[in-house]
Parts: sequence; C-alpha cells; structure tokens
Amino acid sequence: MKKEIPTTYSPPGMLDWPCGVERLSNGNTLITDAGYWSGFGSEILEVDLIGRIVWRYSNGLVFAHSSKLLKNGNILVSDTWNNRILEIDRKGNIIWSSEKWGEGSGMLSDGSHLRYPNDAEETERGAILISDRNNDRIIEVDKKGNIIWKYTKLKHCHDADRLSNGNTIVASSDQNKVIEINPQGDIVWSYGDGSLKMLNWPRDADRLQNGNTLITDSKNNRIIEVNNNGEIIWSFYLGYFGMPYEADRLPNGNTLISIQQRRQVIEVDPSGNIVWSFRNYYQGHIKDCLINGDFEREAYPDVEYPADWIKCTLLSEGPGCKFFWDSQIHFKGTHSVGIEYYGTGSVWLQQTVRVTPGGLYRLADVVKTAELDGFAHTQVAFLDSMGGFFTYTTFLPGTKPRKGTTDWQKDTLEVRAPKEATAADIRCFVLGRGKTWFDNISFEELPWG
Repeated sequence: MKKEIPTTYSPPGMLDWPCGVERLSNGNTLITDAGYWSGFGSEILEVDLIGRIVWRYSNGLVFAHSSKLLKNGNILVSDTWNNRILEIDRKGNIIWSSEKWGEGSGMLSDGSHLRYPNDAEETERGAILISDRNNDRIIEVDKKGNIIWKYTKLKHCHDADRLSNGNTIVASSDQNKVIEINPQGDIVWSYGDGSLKMLNWPRDADRLQNGNTLITDSKNNRIIEVNNNGEIIWSFYLGYFGMPYEADRLPNGNTLISIQQRRQVIEVDPSGNIVWSFRNYYQGHIKDCLINGDFEREAYPDVEYPADWIKCTLLSEGPGCKFFWDSQIHFKGTHSVGIEYYGTGSVWLQQTVRVTPGGLYRLADVVKTAELDGFAHTQVAFLDSMGGFFTYTTFLPGTKPRKGTTDWQKDTLEVRAPKEATAADIRCFVLGRGKTWFDNISFEELPWG
C-alpha cells in the first residue's frame, strides 16, 4: 500500500495566517487562522488579553477566513477551502452546515454552489449574508439554502456587512472599490476609482457609528477611515509589506487589525501606537542550503515522494491537485517531481533555506510542461525575521514562466536578497491547469555578490 505523503503541520494553537478578527464583549479576541501553506493548521482561536488561548476549534477546517459570535453564543464560520458555512457550539459540535443544502449536495435554491465563501454573518431576520468570492456575488440565504437576496456585480468580493439602514456594504476587491448597495441593488455610495493608488485590493469595510467607513486597503498596507465625501480623516500605515486583512473599530476608539505577513493581530490607538498584540508564530526548521534539488532521494521507502520538499495547497482553491515522484519522465538521474493541477488557484512544492542578508544568489531549474494553460516556474520568496514576505506572491522573483506544452527547458536567475532577509522559500510553482515536471533545482550564493 502506498504510504501517505509527508507534509508540515502547524502546532495546535499557533497563529499562521490571521484573517477575520473580532473583539468579544468579555475582552477576548476571536481570531480566524487560515493555516499554513501546506493546507493544515486552520483553526478558530479565542485569545485573552494576556495572550492565553482559552478556546480553539479546528475540526476539518481548511483555509477558514471568518468566524462570528452569534446571539445564541455559537460561532458562525466560513470554511473557505471546503466551500461551506458552519455553525458550531462551544463544545465543538456542528449545529448546522451549508453542506445539508440540496439534500446533502450543498446546492443552493438557484442550482449553484458556494465557491470560496470568505465571510458570513447573521442578519436581523435570522438569515445568513455570505461573501461568495469566486462566484463574484454576495447572497443572503435562509438556513435551508434559499436565496432571498443577492448582488452580483462584483469581482472577488470580501466581507459583506448588512447596515442598520438595510443597505449592504462590501469590498469588491478586484475592482479596487468599496460599495454600499440598497435592497433594490442600486449603488448608493462608493469609495475607490479603480486605481491602485486610491485602493489596492481592499478586503474589509465597516460603517462606523459616526457615519464614516473604515477600510482595510490590503496591498497598500494601510487602514483608512473615510467620510461620506471620500475624504481620508484617519489612517494607519504599516510601513512594511504586511497585507492587513481586517480592521475593526473598538468601543474604546482603538482599532483591531489582523496582519497576515506578520502572523499577528494588533490593537492601535488613534495615534497609531500599538497597545496590544498577539503573535505566537515561530519559523520551523530552516536548512543551511537547498537539499535534494534533483529529486533523486525519496522521503522514505515506498512513499513515492521526494525528501525535503513540502507540498503547499493552501491557495489551490479546492481539490484537483496531484504531486508525483516520476521515474519515467526526468531530465537527469532517475527521477523528477511532477504536479498535475486542475484548480483555479496555485500550488507549489517548497523548501525553506537560510540566506545572507543582501547576498547575491543564483537560482536554476529545468522545467517541462504539458497542456498548461497558466504558467510554471521556480520562484524565490525571501522572508524577514518574522516570517513575512517583502512583496506580493505575483511579484516574487523567479525563472522564466513556462506554459503550454514544452520539452525540458533550462533557466537561471540572479537575485539579491533584501538586507532584512533571513531565509527564503524556494518554490516549484504552478498556476493554471495542466501538468508540470521540475528537475535539477539549485539555489546558491555567489561569491562575488
């Protein structure tokens, strides 16, 4: 029998990738952890003011994005990768699941299914408002899966909130806009002109009691408060690549923020001082150099998977991925590693190595593709001392993209590590449907750098 492919698991309770955050009435903070790149470690954490984890839930979650405390004391969870919404009690029992819709098929009343639900909240009439990202819509549904309201003119939306006036506010992330919609589907207020300078991939928008709107401007690494005329009256800039996901204005006037690239949740006062934070992440084993770049060594007997490489499926956006150790197709030696992928996100193999800050490195690979409608290459994600990137995934340095059907192609890249870098993730990266093979990966510091 073929053995299970080795992977990396996050220790229970370690915050990997914070998404939704909520300050509870007891002073604790509810944090939704999306998990590690390997696809494991997603959980809901309740943390007290001194950083103790007083409650957690992880059963079956993959890439969860939001958790909201309900009036009955239960928790409503957006289990994003699994395309479902859950209501769980404090004992960890599933009280209700969207998987029950459509006689267990998860089908909604219009015949569709949830695709990447990243936010869910209960409305005043007891229905659920869902940000259904990959369907480019927000929907309000009852517990039986009947759609009672929807709005569809969105692009990869995040965080829909029902306002006290009956309207709905949502971040249309890929349009770089925040919009307020009335029940008839008319846009009655908006912020953002589509330019990256004004908003760059906003993922959260909250209407404040003073009538202003608090916006998490993720790729601009800032939180802004704008008035009804679109004027910025308060802002908090991270000053580094942090990718904030959500920001909530607290009753004391402070702002609670989840910062994904720092694996951290912070509370800042109106002057921008950090008055509270939670971070318990630590980097796992870092190799001194790249190992098994030719994929000749097996992880252990009969597993048919290369040693020292981690499969990363967190951004795969669902199933449809196969990693294989190929003894039939290879450039040199006796093996290569292959990735067959038919999803809508991205997947990769990864190895983390130590780097010299400011050092010059040469990355080399040999890649073969078959009917790949996206691209594949080897990329370098430099990490700082807190495990954060220096730029967004799509801007990571890498070898030339290969696509379509190609024979083995060699490529090299010289790249300098940032002065604050301490490590680098070396990734055999695939975006798009098709097959890809990687062989003879190397990553070496150059002596003349």
